Amino acid sequence: MSFSLEMAQMLPPAPRDCYAVPGKPGNSDPLTVVGWEHMDLKLFYPSALLSTWSIRTALYPLAVLRSQLQLQKQNTVYRSTFHAYSDISRREGFRGLYRGFWITVPQIGCSFIYSTIFEKCRSVLHEQGVKSVGGAAAVAGGLASFATQSIFVPTDIIAQYMMIYKNTDKLTAGHDKAVIERVATHVKNGSGLGTSVIKAIYQADGALGFYRGFWASAAVYIPQMLTFWPSYYWMLGLFSKLNPNTDRSLLIDQAIAATIGGSISTIATNPMELFRVRLQVHRSSYAKTLETMLRDEKTAIFTKGLTPRIIANSIYGGMVVVGYEIVKRLCAKEEYKHRIKW
Repeated sequence: MSFSLEMAQMLPPAPRDCYAVPGKPGNSDPLTVVGWEHMDLKLFYPSALLSTWSIRTALYPLAVLRSQLQLQKQNTVYRSTFHAYSDISRREGFRGLYRGFWITVPQIGCSFIYSTIFEKCRSVLHEQGVKSVGGAAAVAGGLASFATQSIFVPTDIIAQYMMIYKNTDKLTAGHDKAVIERVATHVKNGSGLGTSVIKAIYQADGALGFYRGFWASAAVYIPQMLTFWPSYYWMLGLFSKLNPNTDRSLLIDQAIAATIGGSISTIATNPMELFRVRLQVHRSSYAKTLETMLRDEKTAIFTKGLTPRIIANSIYGGMVVVGYEIVKRLCAKEEYKHRIKW
């Protein structure tokens, strides 16, 4: 899921699936899924935004660590995730771990774009006879993820340059110096770092520079959705079979399933993520980036930057699902609150 953090581009939507119970006010059956029709949306939207924003803020340093680890050649700069964390903290302090954070603020809008497209697409798929809950969610998630790339890609490219600005001598690889040198010039002339990066990218590559690696980005996040949702629903089904007790906590099941789903999808897409980051920052061609990556990293393409990614995505998946589900339950209309299953 950019959940990027990769999962940052979406909120888990309110699925209408086999776990749901029809939501009529007069019905006394347990309400296992709180849908949009059950909620006070005026209260829900600001609450969901605050919840997601808080989680993103707490986990953003992991995105900084991931980018720096993935951009280094082999282990020439950092030996491990902990080494990267301690070195950045020592050299740049707290601000270094949040460099580029403000430019990713528009990614919050991806959450609502994703949820809307996801719900509409999945509804259509079920109406057309698709019975697999995980399959319909995977396809809908892939389409929704693709739709968010227009916001995600440019903000992520700008943030990546900001993340490595204090360490560009070790993390740049030739073509990217055209941007980095312009950034340094603008900063010396008094421009803020974010503004300087935006100006430098535009001067070096024009408007298209903000969409460098668009297809590489799509090749990360669409497969991530195709992996996450089937894993998530498979885990929920497994929990239900292993413990059919209806008194068990549904919220805990959802949190664990999302955490595991986030881990599986992260492992499956790590080589594509490494390729995406290097393509967007190093500014070489698709073929050249792939050739260099395979030559320098070999089998490390499966593990490079994986630790902060898997920590961020698994924790983010679990926390977002729990936070989002709690918000939905708290924002439910009065006529449904007595039926909600926690």
